[in-house]
Amino acid sequence: MHHTYLTTMPGFQKITHKGKEIVYVDYRGQSEEEMLKTASDLRDFLLSDPGEHLRLVNITDTPATRKFTAFIREMGKETKHVPVKGAVVGITGAKKVLLSGYNRLLGGAMRPFDDEEIAKNYLVS
Repeated sequence: MHHTYLTTMPGFQKITHKGKEIVYVDYRGQSEEEMLKTASDLRDFLLSDPGEHLRLVNITDTPATRKFTAFIREMGKETKHVPVKGAVVGITGAKKVLLSGYNRLLGGAMRPFDDEEIAKNYLVS
């Protein structure tokens, strides 16, 4: 069994899966304000360290609010020079539209998955 090691960072964290580092953005259980803070921390990280990275985003049971959606769209423009292989868990209903818009902006970088473990394995493959 592989262990995932966590390094906690404000708003999001770096995890290690099968020896590879993944930037893990977990919005579960966050209020809109907390989600904006997490996204903002992620943006700052990406702008300070623009090398290629693996990214896992979990938006299970989170609200896709207009304010958050607008923020993510702006962030996508600011960080689209940062190469990414990404996976998203928790895409349902209206969030599918959000994801396709985001992917159009970023050139199709984020793939949806139903299961976090499968998503992690895709990222490190």
